Amino acid sequence: MALLPLQTFAFFSLLLLFARLVYATPAVKRDSRTSAPSGAVVVRASGTASGEYSTVQAAVDSLDDDGTDQVIFIYAGTYTEQVYIDRDGQTTIMGQTSDTSSYSSNTVTITYSLSLADADDDDSTGTLRVHKDDFALYNVNVKNTFGKASTNGQALALSAYGTNHGYYGVGFYGYQDTILAETGNQFYGYCYIEGAVDYIFGQYARAYFHYNKIASVAAGAITANGRASSDGVSLYVINKATITTSSSATSSIEGQVYLGRPWGAYARVVYTSCSLGNLINSAGWEEWSSSTPNTDHATFAEYASTGSGASGTRASFSTTLTSTSGYTISDVLGSDYADWVDSDYL
Repeated sequence: MALLPLQTFAFFSLLLLFARLVYATPAVKRDSRTSAPSGAVVVRASGTASGEYSTVQAAVDSLDDDGTDQVIFIYAGTYTEQVYIDRDGQTTIMGQTSDTSSYSSNTVTITYSLSLADADDDDSTGTLRVHKDDFALYNVNVKNTFGKASTNGQALALSAYGTNHGYYGVGFYGYQDTILAETGNQFYGYCYIEGAVDYIFGQYARAYFHYNKIASVAAGAITANGRASSDGVSLYVINKATITTSSSATSSIEGQVYLGRPWGAYARVVYTSCSLGNLINSAGWEEWSSSTPNTDHATFAEYASTGSGASGTRASFSTTLTSTSGYTISDVLGSDYADWVDSDYL
């Protein structure tokens, strides 16, 4: 039977709505990266050829500190070491993968186990310590496997000091203080970030997290922003993330995880268009501690949160936004962000 005009209109309206939903989620270009680009310094865990390196740090140390652009390509393998990078000039590290669009096909892992109990400060525990401007990391897993401790359990996967940092399809694994986003402008796109306590933290950076999977392994707060004064620049915006329970969690953490707590009295963290699983407590946010709540001047906000963790009565010191004005990528990273953020991950 032929469709009536009203039925025809409804049919095509549904098709249009479906098309809009499909194209609302951007698709990162899928590509493979299975061999080193021309001119790259090569790291290979075994069977190294002449001119190649068996550790990432040896490859980093081989780079000229002369301000030139340099690329390191890492072949599949597990590299048990700490890596420290501080050279001048754009530095890009790429891991071998069959799919550059996310962390899911990463074949390269840099891993170490060190906590504050055996280090001078948080930064010194980092598996990857980047103390420079102009840095990009693609498709590498970075792990600090120390795990949980009753005291001095801070154990960083990444310590990031510098501006114009881009992390693309990277897997970050830790427990307490997984990522230290400390200074400058930083972008994290299509990454996996795992931890339990304050696992995205720092004092001065402006960081934009875009389409990441953020997974808690135990109860605690995801973010701990340390902005200490009203004129501090630090701001974390977490955009279109999936907040979920890690498959490594050993027991249920339903309702036991918070979006953040204020390390600094003027902490600023905003979640925009995120999907929140049932691990998120209905209050959303928590005080730093009962003796030092740090909530009077904190900016904790959400825009268009969805999922079971988006329901409930939020903490009185948090806000629900009606738009993302003030918290877009250009607001966070500046109008020139396109000069250094890889557009394939936007």
